[in-house]
Amino acid sequence: MDIERSLISRVIELGDLGPLAHAGITRVWFRDPESAQVWDAITSHKQTYGTVPSLAAVKADHPTYKLIKADEDLPYLLDKMREHRHLVVLETGLTDAVLKHTRRDVTGATAAIATVLAQIMREGPTLHDVDLTTNGEQRIQRYRELAELDGRLRGIPSGFGAIDQALGGFEGGQLITFVGPPKAGKSTATLLMAKAANDAGYSPLFIGFEMSNLEQEQRLDAFRAGIPHSKLRNGTLSLAEWKKLERSVHSMESMPSFHLSADSQSVMTLTGLRAKIEKIRPHIVFVDGVYMMQDEQGEPAGSPQALTNITRGLKRMAQQLNLPIVIATQALESKMNGKKVTSYSIGYSSSFVQDSDAVLAVERTDEHNINVISIVLARTASPMRVHYAWDWERALFEEIDDPTGSGWDEGGYGVAA
Repeated sequence: MDIERSLISRVIELGDLGPLAHAGITRVWFRDPESAQVWDAITSHKQTYGTVPSLAAVKADHPTYKLIKADEDLPYLLDKMREHRHLVVLETGLTDAVLKHTRRDVTGATAAIATVLAQIMREGPTLHDVDLTTNGEQRIQRYRELAELDGRLRGIPSGFGAIDQALGGFEGGQLITFVGPPKAGKSTATLLMAKAANDAGYSPLFIGFEMSNLEQEQRLDAFRAGIPHSKLRNGTLSLAEWKKLERSVHSMESMPSFHLSADSQSVMTLTGLRAKIEKIRPHIVFVDGVYMMQDEQGEPAGSPQALTNITRGLKRMAQQLNLPIVIATQALESKMNGKKVTSYSIGYSSSFVQDSDAVLAVERTDEHNINVISIVLARTASPMRVHYAWDWERALFEEIDDPTGSGWDEGGYGVAA
């Protein structure tokens, strides 16, 4: 089947270019030069006159182009056109990879394969349209389901009660950015969030760039067992603490899976992350140290454009896979308002704020073992600050009253658009 000619013929017959625009089809999808020229004529006519040109108009302008009778439905033709496009992209990318492989350029060959897979992912359809005049009953049913929650969370809990109450938990399609200055507790907080999700019956995937799986296992086991992390690490647990540890570790055997994945070489890409997600199928994903991920579009590592590509890709991934993705990144102390994290404090790229549904932060305080968890920005909640006891020796991480007596400080923040 001549899929390009069949698709063009069907579009002219139906007089509707919308489904193709929705599918993301552009001129580069057409390998046949003549079909590409006719496609240009159709899109130009649509832009100028608001309609697809008639069969007579196309024959008059392109007398040598042979239109055919396309009996297949348009959705079938679109699927075949997408397969056709992906085969072309794969052929080009694999040819490049093989050429680099013959030159023993393993890094270049790997990058070529990653790039072509990322391109195929980007060219998938992403638009979702709805007519509000026709889906009223569906909307009412959704609102009934929300009412039936009776105060329970809509999404996956973070483990920080006040934050959950404000946000309703983490929901599918959301990108959540968790930020803080160096050594303030970002990794601890994100691991606590993963633990809370697991305790609530969900399966988390935790990607870490700065600590090994062994280090994360030790932290998690100390959290769960309620024992001092330092004593677990140096092997000085008491008999009672050993029993608590054993009970806690064995209790996980009956829980949903909890996957840790360490990336000490910082080689993880969006394509690699998506492949891991599709293999493991978690309910929620955490990426600790997201600024260390590799951009597949060739931008310098850690550059604003590379990070923008990564956050845009993570947001699309969350939407396409319908799961929440929580990412942790650094705040620059030089840009913090006193000791408070603001949207201006987030390092390296403004895309963290632009692409996130909520930005959360952890801050140190002048009080020993007391930290602040805050909502800096959110689409559906007001900014807020909550104090937490942060005691590793007692494995204690719980909400407390503001030790300054000033209550929640909501000044100086804005709400995400």
